[in-house]
Amino acid sequence: MSQLSLSHFSENLPVSGTIAITQAAVGCGIGLLLADKMSRRARQRTSLFLVAAGAVIIVPVIASCVHRICNRPHSKKRVLRQLESIRGASGFSEEAV
Repeated sequence: MSQLSLSHFSENLPVSGTIAITQAAVGCGIGLLLADKMSRRARQRTSLFLVAAGAVIIVPVIASCVHRICNRPHSKKRVLRQLESIRGASGFSEEAV
């Protein structure tokens, strides 16, 4: 059984997606069963809360993906940062060159 972790996010993507889809399906099923038992106002507040909670939960995952894409081994940003660190640690100053 695979473990879920953000450090191995790309390896766990199919498992994470499957879990997310099943949780959404169960939530929708329960919501449909309880829809008639709640007032319109309560349904609206609950749906807004769930949408907001989903948005808050997905933000770190998106940030992690963007960070990983920007810092992949051969990205332009990472190569430039690596060159700057090499130049900065060379012992030569910019004025001497």
